[in-house]
Amino acid sequence: MKNALYIHIIWAVVAGIAFVVGAKNFTGAASTDSEDADSRVGARYSERYQRAGHGAPGARATSRNHSAAGAGRQAGKTKLSDAGIRSLGQLLKTSNDPIERQIAFAKLLESMTAENAMFLREQIAHLPDDSDEWREFNYAWGALAGESAVTFGETSEKRDHAALLSGWASADPQAVAQWFDQLPDDRKNSNRLKWAAVYGMSHNDPILATNFILDQSGTNDRDAAKMINVVAASFLRSSSTEDVARWSENLPEGRVRDAAVSRVAREFADEDPAKAVAWLTTLPQSDGQNQGMDSVFSRWARQDAEAAASQLNEMAESPMRDSAVKGFSDRLVRQDPAAAIQWASTISDTTRRTKALVDYGRRFMRNDPDSAASWLADSGLDEASQKRIQSARKRQ
Repeated sequence: MKNALYIHIIWAVVAGIAFVVGAKNFTGAASTDSEDADSRVGARYSERYQRAGHGAPGARATSRNHSAAGAGRQAGKTKLSDAGIRSLGQLLKTSNDPIERQIAFAKLLESMTAENAMFLREQIAHLPDDSDEWREFNYAWGALAGESAVTFGETSEKRDHAALLSGWASADPQAVAQWFDQLPDDRKNSNRLKWAAVYGMSHNDPILATNFILDQSGTNDRDAAKMINVVAASFLRSSSTEDVARWSENLPEGRVRDAAVSRVAREFADEDPAKAVAWLTTLPQSDGQNQGMDSVFSRWARQDAEAAASQLNEMAESPMRDSAVKGFSDRLVRQDPAAAIQWASTISDTTRRTKALVDYGRRFMRNDPDSAASWLADSGLDEASQKRIQSARKRQ
């Protein structure tokens, strides 16, 4: 039972990934045109993926034989008779004990091979095709059987295809990249397929996943910026924040890099906010730098508001500082609207300053109407902005 539970824990992680894939309905796509974003990520990644047989990062080298990869995954599988598989399927269908059902499902997954997958599928046919277990099964099947499983999913009446493709991409990302290149344009542009491919690729080869995103969409594609976060998360699980920072800053200019920089900044902030600020200040001015500063100071204000305020006082007037003040004040306003208003008053950009003051003023008005009214009278805000703040009081 311990082994079965352990296996289930492993597949629960897969379920979480698959759930995100399903929840988003794979409606995101993204990319940017880059010839060398991956090559500058550093020798560490280059050596790592060459050793793994992928060639230089980003290179579409000939894929390794998928049957060999599948055979490796099937080595050591627990062999069950057809009767044993049916018994587990019946238990999964009829047991009222959720733990018993989980263990039965884990044993089915443990016994899966490319050859018996269809028979196993019959045992779980009663499950909804939007359930975690259904997506787990297809992810595992795709990892084992590759293109043949994905081909089945294309004509299945159930929602199999995306999870199957994601599983295949996790086992053999280069094969999926090559398969994708041969698709007609209308299918290449399917957000559902691109999300599935990126999720799977990022688990095995984040460099290749990066290039896939860059190849498939433009640098300013909004969905590409969303998908690069999936890759960043995979990098951050397996590599140092410093290494991932170098990867993000070497992406081509545009929304994709901005999203990656902002994501890494959040990770940096949780480790060492001062270090995050030091890194961001070395980057060229961009939306990513500003978004990163906003995130860092919001987190820093929660961890150590005094230290964050001290850092803000040392920063020269700039769009970057404006973003830092905004992030800091967004956190501070929850406890002290008056203090947040004081900080927001130092934002240099008029439009951003006014918006922040209105937002914080409305909260101030709800929390302490008399003090807020006194501040508002001397705020210097235009009449329209003052009316918006005052309206917060009227709704009490």
